[in-house]
Amino acid sequence: MFAALGRVVINNPWKVIAAWVVAAVVVLAFSPQIVSVTSNNNANFLPSGYESIKAQNVANKYFPQQSGATGSLVISTAKNNVLSQQNMSTIQGLVTSLNNAHIPSVAAVQTSPQTFPQGFLSPNGKVQLINVAFNGQPGDTGVNQAVKTVRDDSTAFLKNTGLVSGLTGNASISVDTTNAYSSAEQIISIATLVLILVLLGFVFRSPIIAILPIFIIAVVHQMAQALTADLAKAFNFQVGSELAPLLVVVMFGIGTDYIVFMLFRYRERLVKNKGERTEKGLNEALTVIGEVIAAAAGTVAAAFAALLLSSLGSLRTLAPGLIVGVLLMAVAALTLVPAIFALLKIHLFWPSKPKIPEGPSRSQRIADVVSRRPGRVAAGFAGILIVISIGATGFKPTYNTLAELPSSTPSQQAFNTMASAFPPGTLGPTQIYVTSASGPIDQAGLTNLVTKLSSTQGVAQNGVSPPKLTANNTVALVQVLLNQNPYSTPAMNDVQGAIRSAAHGSVPGSQVLVGGTTSSLVDVRTALGHSMTIVFPVAIIIIFCILALILRAIVAPLWLLAGVGLSFLATIGAITLVFINGTGYTGIDFSIPIIVYLFVVAIGTDYNILMSTRLREEFNNGREPHDAVHESVLHNAPTITTAGMILAGTFASLLLTGIQSLEEIGFGVAIGVILAANVLSTRLVPAIAALRGWRFWWPHKRHEQTAPKVADLVRLTPMDVTKAKRPAGAEQKSGPGSS
Repeated sequence: MFAALGRVVINNPWKVIAAWVVAAVVVLAFSPQIVSVTSNNNANFLPSGYESIKAQNVANKYFPQQSGATGSLVISTAKNNVLSQQNMSTIQGLVTSLNNAHIPSVAAVQTSPQTFPQGFLSPNGKVQLINVAFNGQPGDTGVNQAVKTVRDDSTAFLKNTGLVSGLTGNASISVDTTNAYSSAEQIISIATLVLILVLLGFVFRSPIIAILPIFIIAVVHQMAQALTADLAKAFNFQVGSELAPLLVVVMFGIGTDYIVFMLFRYRERLVKNKGERTEKGLNEALTVIGEVIAAAAGTVAAAFAALLLSSLGSLRTLAPGLIVGVLLMAVAALTLVPAIFALLKIHLFWPSKPKIPEGPSRSQRIADVVSRRPGRVAAGFAGILIVISIGATGFKPTYNTLAELPSSTPSQQAFNTMASAFPPGTLGPTQIYVTSASGPIDQAGLTNLVTKLSSTQGVAQNGVSPPKLTANNTVALVQVLLNQNPYSTPAMNDVQGAIRSAAHGSVPGSQVLVGGTTSSLVDVRTALGHSMTIVFPVAIIIIFCILALILRAIVAPLWLLAGVGLSFLATIGAITLVFINGTGYTGIDFSIPIIVYLFVVAIGTDYNILMSTRLREEFNNGREPHDAVHESVLHNAPTITTAGMILAGTFASLLLTGIQSLEEIGFGVAIGVILAANVLSTRLVPAIAALRGWRFWWPHKRHEQTAPKVADLVRLTPMDVTKAKRPAGAEQKSGPGSS
């Protein structure tokens, strides 16, 4: 299949390139921007059956002014003094000005709410809050623009008054999150480009090889973004803001990997068969590596497809973009890349010539150790992974998206000012909706609800508002201030436990629903737990099936997946040790386990596929197990370590973003890739193959051993030549004792 594809591509390079140019122009010209289908609102990603969504639906219908995005404009003096009467007059003037401006998507601006007894002036008199109610949900285009207008107008109004303002709340947090991720994408893109230039230039000593992948992957990346936006529009879904930066590192990482896979095999063929036409060497390389790239891309895409089963929309909607990106990159690697290589011929490697470093190389030393002492290698590196995995026992998730943003974020700064003077729950009150099944609400029951909530764990002192009823008294709203940051785990536990328990069933004949930011996060946590129980096993089953088909074996895939699973646990252990024990973070972003799992399992399997297919090739060529391992590691270790270095580097660029969740993803996947490339694929898997021998490939039967070809003898060590002279039945025993 790939031989035929290679002939078509290599014999018609201009046609292939022209087809890609036309496709790119059409896709980029007629597709929407990815930002037009991006949202940061967790509620947008929850199924309709969750309590917070049911509560939101009641709010939208009966209390539209309280149902939209919220904001708190935090006013204080520049020197943190007590607010004077003149200051208060200025603040009231600001409220009047904002209301008179009739800002689109702003429902109301007020400083004297009836919601809470203590009002919006802090007990120490230093901070005044202005409540801003929006028409629409966090992340809506109109709300985003209104946040910017409110901030700009407030700053302009308070200029030269000695007062400063800051806007926080879910509307502004959504805007700041979008801006932070946009800046992160730019940082990642620059860092990734520099990394690829430097590493490819260093490895291949060719400016063409260093620059070419960047242009190819950049075009394919833009096409993937556009096609993802098309899918989102066509199937009416939104994607989370984390997709854009993740798509950059995924596509540049795996795209460079696939090109590196091709380059190393192409160079090996040219060096091995000096004087043969480059087209033949390229076709032979594509024939072998094409299977690896297709299998690797299929494995990664299949793992990402498992996200489609998640009940959490923010994870589920990551899948289409990542799948499109991976598959499109694979198609480019199998068609566009070899077409360009065919045109450049030997000049691809200019100014150097294709050559493999002579003398004892690092890969030669690795191959010697792994093939001669597989038992010690397997035990040693498995032990390292197990020790690091112990750190995973200290893993603690966090749902505090505000704290994950850089400290310079306007919402973060405004919240810190507010938290210094008000109960932390002021940032996001919890709304409790009471809906009568028939007739007016039972007033005694409603009073009982307020009384119970006032003494419930997690509720701030004087934190329960008087009920607000509809005109026909059939629906009521009770707002509750929490005594914890509404984004914190303690607040989530209180809402999920004590507060929901106190609310449910407290008003006879009525349905009571708990809504608001914290309730939404509680439901996100529940949905995530459900998703993990589905996504984890499904991804493993899919990957196992693909590996079994590729390797034509049952035992080998089991060993590979066991190793990848151990690498995942070691990765989570490393993340926990660094970010909780090292930097002092209170927790790890809640999405990290499932995202890192998919990346480490899927991408780590890429390198295992490359090594395992070479091992199978050498076994089938009649080599003894230890010799087959030596040959496989010798030729594939440079490819895997180079590809791993580039991929780990691209993910490590996420550490530059200042966003906690991206830092954790970047560090975690980088560590996972390093472990996969330098521990699992180049040492642990070959060592196990040497120990198990043909049993590693069960039920695939052993081939009759044949003498190595003359061309193979050119690259054999003296030890290999001696073994090649042995009779066919003199196979070295492979087992634990042979290490």
